[in-house]
Amino acid sequence: MADSNEQQALQRRYEDAIRIAEQWLQKQGRSQAFLAQQLGVDRSVLSRFLHRRDLYTPDPSRPRTMQILEGLERICAARPRDIFLSHRSSDKAFVRQLAADLEAETFQGQPILTCLDEAEIRPGQSIPGMINAGLENSRFVALIMTPAYFEKGSGWTDAEWHAALHNDPDNRKARLLPVLLKDCPYIPTLLRHLNAIDLRGDKYPQGLQMLVRVLREEPLPRPITYRGQLVTPGARIDRSTLIAERAVPQADPDVVSERLYCNLLPVEQIPSYIYTAPIAPSLYRTRADGTEAMPTKQEIKDAIRAAQEAAQVEHPFVPAFRRMDDRIFTFHDLESPDGPFATVISSDEVEVIRAGEFLRDEDERKILISLLNMAIDRHATRIGLTIDPTKQRRYFFPPKDGGANILWWIPKSRKVPRTVAKPCMKDGEITFWRHQAAYLRMLFLANKLYLQVTPTWVITENGVTVSGGPRVGKLIIKWTGPERNLQILYHIRFWTSVLRRGRGPISIRAGDQRIEIAPVPAFIQETYGIAHDQRDLLGLLDQEASMIAEREEELADLALQAGLPRDNDATDDDEIADQDWPEEEKESNDD
Repeated sequence: MADSNEQQALQRRYEDAIRIAEQWLQKQGRSQAFLAQQLGVDRSVLSRFLHRRDLYTPDPSRPRTMQILEGLERICAARPRDIFLSHRSSDKAFVRQLAADLEAETFQGQPILTCLDEAEIRPGQSIPGMINAGLENSRFVALIMTPAYFEKGSGWTDAEWHAALHNDPDNRKARLLPVLLKDCPYIPTLLRHLNAIDLRGDKYPQGLQMLVRVLREEPLPRPITYRGQLVTPGARIDRSTLIAERAVPQADPDVVSERLYCNLLPVEQIPSYIYTAPIAPSLYRTRADGTEAMPTKQEIKDAIRAAQEAAQVEHPFVPAFRRMDDRIFTFHDLESPDGPFATVISSDEVEVIRAGEFLRDEDERKILISLLNMAIDRHATRIGLTIDPTKQRRYFFPPKDGGANILWWIPKSRKVPRTVAKPCMKDGEITFWRHQAAYLRMLFLANKLYLQVTPTWVITENGVTVSGGPRVGKLIIKWTGPERNLQILYHIRFWTSVLRRGRGPISIRAGDQRIEIAPVPAFIQETYGIAHDQRDLLGLLDQEASMIAEREEELADLALQAGLPRDNDATDDDEIADQDWPEEEKESNDD
């Protein structure tokens, strides 16, 4: 009985460790390879451990698996460091004091954590590996600058500040913080333009408080100038006062929060795994010269359809996948013997890779984004949208039962109607159809994925056939050009409502897994603004939604006066017609 209880307890530890590790990798934006390096194991071993393979589950009889379990519990439960202190060993005494002073302060209710080599590297651990982990796992990197810091010496300090600048050469994110401890006769050119925090001599207390403000992400104190009159002993106003009062005063912004929305919806969760396997040799064909040629993507699809017909599958479908060289990549479980790919892959060579790792490499990232966009294609079809065959990633609402399509939706708390497809009549005949539409596309910006929603319109001849040409493009621009913040937010909220189809995040099926996207658009939080000049845009939507919808109808009626072409010749004037879409997205459009 005791053995059974111990086995159950170990299984719970195992499941908790996997969950914590997956959350940690996603939250920290780290690759599985990075975590494997910290654990001192191969990536393939860690992947199998996290994927619950039988030979890699923790067992006291297999010490290596227990070490991986304990390592995950130690590493993934640790808090990220707030600041990495890069310094020369000759300045160690000062850096210890600085670290103690910083850790006496708090950020978000917890002590500020510093990354100091002697406190981080345990006996037996890799020194380069742990320094690399410290640099990657710290919000800021401080360069403790002294004359000794820039001496060649061992080269560690050079390696550390070079690494800090590598991903952000101009330090636009201000992650690298120069800290001046002593007069430096030489500072490298790449660092001279950066504003340093001065800790020299009696400037230490003030510099320390400035460094703490930066770590807490607080605004720096603003200088305040009090105006008054200088009066001379003779009771006359001093001349310098008169000159100052006639000068234009410098106006500083008020310390108030300003939130600016955009058309990007943050991706909160992507599928955990990407499955990949070689294409089955049976699909290769022999050329006239005797060499073998790989099958095209269409031939792979045909093979999947043929296998499903032969097996009399009740609901046949072609799953989303990418073919890269001689391999297939997909969110579907390729290890399933009854899966749709079973007949087109070499099932004994399946690899399971964390999807997050594909974000680290530019070529692999294209595969991931392509698969995500394929999932959006299928989601759009499932919720009743039409995929525009003339434009990549454009979707529009079709007519309903041959007539106008009207949807009811909730901008914030009150339900309102919106006409999303409508025939425009003139002299009793349909001149054209007007459809609400949007470009929906995954983007990778600043190490994060977003769904970009670009609202637009589609004009069709009969509710199906898309019209193009310069006059259509100019008309669309005329409709959308005058729109401002409230109208744009109105469109984004509308499309969020359509994609979400209920409460909670936007949930999109991706093979056997799911994508979850935040329903609230990303925003920029400005620290300064103009006091008492803020408007609750989301709150205004309930009041303004009906008026915006009425304005749309007026614009559609005005279009009748101009008339529209019935050709399908897209030109550069057609809105967003000249976008350069990546090759990986062009391929994915045929799914």
